[in-house]
Amino acid sequence: MAEAFGGILRFFGLILNAIYEVIPSYGVAIILLTIVVRIALFPLAVKQIRSMTAMQKIQPKLKEIQKKYKGDRQKLNEEMMKLYREHGVNPLGGCFPMLLQLPVFIALYAVIRASIPFDAAVEPAQPVNSEFRVTKQTICRPDGEPTAKNGADFSTIVCDTEGQEQSFTVAGPVLEGKKTQQLDAFPSYVVRCDTRTEGEGEDQRVVGMRCISPLGTGHLPRDGALFAALVDDGEPFLGIQLACTPTQANSKKAARACAGGEGYGGGPALIGYYLLVLLMAGTTFYQQKQLLARNQGTAQAAQMQMMAKIMPVFMGFLSLNFPAALSLYWVVGNFWMIGQQHFILAAQDKADAPAPGAPPPVVTKREKPKPMTPGNGRPGGKSGKKPRGKSGKRR
Repeated sequence: MAEAFGGILRFFGLILNAIYEVIPSYGVAIILLTIVVRIALFPLAVKQIRSMTAMQKIQPKLKEIQKKYKGDRQKLNEEMMKLYREHGVNPLGGCFPMLLQLPVFIALYAVIRASIPFDAAVEPAQPVNSEFRVTKQTICRPDGEPTAKNGADFSTIVCDTEGQEQSFTVAGPVLEGKKTQQLDAFPSYVVRCDTRTEGEGEDQRVVGMRCISPLGTGHLPRDGALFAALVDDGEPFLGIQLACTPTQANSKKAARACAGGEGYGGGPALIGYYLLVLLMAGTTFYQQKQLLARNQGTAQAAQMQMMAKIMPVFMGFLSLNFPAALSLYWVVGNFWMIGQQHFILAAQDKADAPAPGAPPPVVTKREKPKPMTPGNGRPGGKSGKKPRGKSGKRR
């Protein structure tokens, strides 16, 4: 199972790199990948919308059945299933296509966040200088500019804690990820490291280093153009480091630690990150509202109305800790779905409309009863009896 999922991730990596080879922009590559995915899922989207509109059409009959067999649950379920079969409706048809999109979302998340990990020991353990301490704010980088092509491997790592620096030298073999492949030194495309320490205060020592390549390179072909671009400068898109989250982009230092290259965070650079958050929430709300407007009065309307309120807030909150690349994928996908749903629903309305020149549907109206007058109940104001005289006798 893990190997199959890994193959899917490498497939996405190949597509991203292939697009980037033609159009050298990481953001554009993600946008075009989103469109490719949406085109592949188009038949499922059509099926989902048709299933929802079909459910809407049979609501009057469904309510009649529910009223008729209110006290007999077994008979109610039998009649409902019979109605579904007669009209070719699947009550779960609107949910199943949405569930099939989740693996794509998860796979893309894994591709965007994946890096190549390395681990090595510092032998012997190197004491930390008295003026330097390893903390959560410490950023460690290779002693030299990272590069993906023709770069020299390195074993010296420089760590910075609030302006104080210290160098550490790796003496043990370098292990690459789960493959446990041994290397003599860290590859030139490593951009960031974390220290493994022992002791505290004056007794603090660095015993090892965990280093990674830039985020997003883990499933890319290492000889590809996108891999090289991410190593060189993180490949920003409209001033946004797509591997970073809005939370990480709050400061240039945190963005630098995230992307590996020069920071694109803090100040005006945050506008792009939080604009994506707003677009993510806004487009999610509009897409839900678009479907809700077509499903008023259905059994799913209450659930859809709740989802229309909860999902935008939920996704907006999650996007604060999503890589900007994933938010970009979601926003582009939402815009695509909004347009797609508009044209599908318009085409369906046109197909359901009566043909030109066809007579309007006949609506039978119940006739109003004629006014009744006192007497024998005959209309017209006459009782049918002769009037009485002054004596009270009939004439």
